[in-house]
Amino acid sequence: MKINIHAGHNPDGMAACGAVGLIRESTEARSVKDKVVEQLTAMGHTVQDCTCNNGTSQQDVLKRIVAACNSHDVDLDVSIHFNAAASPVPDGQTTGTEVLVYGKTSKAVPWAQKIVDSIAALGYRNRGIKERPGLYVLKHTKAPALLIECCFVDDPDDVALYNADRMAAAIVAGITGQAAETTADAARLAAMSQTEFVEYIGQLAAADMQTSGILASVTAAQSILESGYGKSELALQALNLGGMKAELSGNTWASAWDGRTYIKDTAEQRADGSYYTVTAAFRAYPSISAYLADHSAYLAGAMSGGGLRYAGVVGCRDYRRAFEIIKAGDYASSLDYVDKLCAVVERWNLTRFDSVQESHQNDCIYVNSVADTWTQEEAVKEQKKFAAIGINTVVHKVEIKS
Repeated sequence: MKINIHAGHNPDGMAACGAVGLIRESTEARSVKDKVVEQLTAMGHTVQDCTCNNGTSQQDVLKRIVAACNSHDVDLDVSIHFNAAASPVPDGQTTGTEVLVYGKTSKAVPWAQKIVDSIAALGYRNRGIKERPGLYVLKHTKAPALLIECCFVDDPDDVALYNADRMAAAIVAGITGQAAETTADAARLAAMSQTEFVEYIGQLAAADMQTSGILASVTAAQSILESGYGKSELALQALNLGGMKAELSGNTWASAWDGRTYIKDTAEQRADGSYYTVTAAFRAYPSISAYLADHSAYLAGAMSGGGLRYAGVVGCRDYRRAFEIIKAGDYASSLDYVDKLCAVVERWNLTRFDSVQESHQNDCIYVNSVADTWTQEEAVKEQKKFAAIGINTVVHKVEIKS
């Protein structure tokens, strides 16, 4: 897909800076725009940034944006803005998100609906799609165009909900039209920092270890390395964190994979160290949990000839030895694959997840840890940290320091 993206108004301190409230429109629109461009590009889409940062007036800014947009042949023009109320007093009506289009017959309407619904799912009031035929950008761009009013900069409730990463992820989900569960997981990945991703995948790997017998540090390290902390094209487009190809060992293991694939180029390394590129079909998953289940089933059950391809990996308690088994089974062509994975384990101390025991009850995650002690304040902080990355509740069954 080919897309124009631009943030409205001028940067701080220049003409036509846009709405100003508890946050500033021109600043936040650029923050969200940058993240949308990054995420869409990572997914393999062609994105043109048509933002104007040097206009002398509002009209000059609009003309420059339109000229930039019309110089590209694209499928969609997306303008990112923030709203402001006539009165600074919240009244329940001047909150929420909306998407503006030239008219209800515009080809941009289907995208507009998905985007506004996706943003509203973050907790904002859904103000729907509105016709604005008089808006300069919507009127003069050649491609189907829409203008996103992310939320209200002067409403405390909207600003409390606002986070640039999550807003960008919701917009991307609306543009790409991913399925509901896939969209939620992809948006979650896109919004996470490296540290948040490590904690997130580490906890999921610890839960998987209880049934698969594969070290959590091994599962987590492969997911981190292969997916670039959840930001690779394959991770965001197919929720495939481990580079799992469509055809592996003749599919000789019990797998819940539904057969969907994602095609992309990938680099492979020869024995002499040189590289070559091939186009391959990779497995596409409906959720991260589906990926994890298939990944573990593959390592545990894939056959090669008359025996297991990765014999000994289940139950192995030495992460380096487990990686050597995985490399010997030709999981990856990289010559230094084992060392790279070990470096990830050591950088993030992933072995701490190997001793975590988890039980699930009422969608909460209970973590047993005998190594750590916490003050009540520290325990609450940890609970909030995991809730922010999509794990509903984390309760540390530990000694609470007085």
